[in-house]
Amino acid sequence: MTSSQAQYHYQQEPEGFISATPLPTQAELSHYYAKTYYQAPVSSTYQESYDEVELKYKHLKCETLLTAFKQLGINAGELLDIGAGEGFLLHNADQLGFSVTGIDFSGFGVAKFFPELKDRLITGDVYENLDYLIAEKRSFSACSAINILEHVMEPVVFLQKARKLIKPGGCIAVTVPNDFSKLHRLLKQENMIDRDFWFAPPEHLHYFNCENLQVFCKKNQFEVLDAFAEFPVDIYLLHPGSNYILDPKQGKAANRARILHELLIAEAGIEPYLDYYRAMFKVGMGRNITVILRPIPD
Repeated sequence: MTSSQAQYHYQQEPEGFISATPLPTQAELSHYYAKTYYQAPVSSTYQESYDEVELKYKHLKCETLLTAFKQLGINAGELLDIGAGEGFLLHNADQLGFSVTGIDFSGFGVAKFFPELKDRLITGDVYENLDYLIAEKRSFSACSAINILEHVMEPVVFLQKARKLIKPGGCIAVTVPNDFSKLHRLLKQENMIDRDFWFAPPEHLHYFNCENLQVFCKKNQFEVLDAFAEFPVDIYLLHPGSNYILDPKQGKAANRARILHELLIAEAGIEPYLDYYRAMFKVGMGRNITVILRPIPD
């Protein structure tokens, strides 16, 4: 934990997930993202470029989500990507015929990688932009919130706003890191890490895992239709030779191994790949985890 993070502590929420406390003010959080998290042309969020293997992996992640939507009967219509980042999901969905709209704090990523989609992006505060879309009476067949819930001040409020934008029969996919997980508890038990490295406020304010994410969503009147994970890269921390927390020089190699592993599994086809990671979710593993939700009618 850095000295700036030392001011934060853990707080168990009624739904089971953990939050940092005290939460920063909205002004402090906006300042953080404007000055630290999004800086052009150099950014902690985006790379300058990706090699062929990295690009293949990014497109695989998009194909995975869009296939999961398709298996639920959503293969066309309007898609809202909340936290569009570099625009890879917008691009892949657009190529499949979706009418795409993105929301992001910054337009830098989309403008760099998919400039043809920059007019599909709404920039600024996520809550304000969700309110704008609600006021415009927009609605979407599919929404995605990839690595958003851990960043926002109020996850419950975020889901309440998002549900107002989902068409009847539509879905939202929520992806979060799998934190304070079974694997993390094992790593601490075996003294393979020297700190809770995933606890990173003010960047991440809330911490979910396979055990509590579904509980949280159900308590907020969403039905969980699907759940799957990504490769549990933290498993490399169980071996001293690949422990990138105790030896940061191992980080790049661990990430490359993760990418190659996922691409190898995907050679069997996208549906077996999805089934593989659905099973991973069921046993509590995966660095990132995704649930696809449908609002339960009031």
